[in-house]
Amino acid sequence: MKIKAIQVAVIFCPDCRGQFEVPIEDFCEDEVLECDLCSAEVIVTSEKPPRVKLFTEADDF
Repeated sequence: MKIKAIQVAVIFCPDCRGQFEVPIEDFCEDEVLECDLCSAEVIVTSEKPPRVKLFTEADDF
């Protein structure tokens, strides 16, 4: 039996400063993600290096 390793991006929430993981296939620029710890919405601003910022109404497109 083969086990497939899932690659993840480790994200630090800009709101609660907590660390959470996101599957790499879900991590693309302009994607809105939710912090597993505080439920804050963050938007991916860069894939390499992985960077996020808090999502605001101004980011809504």
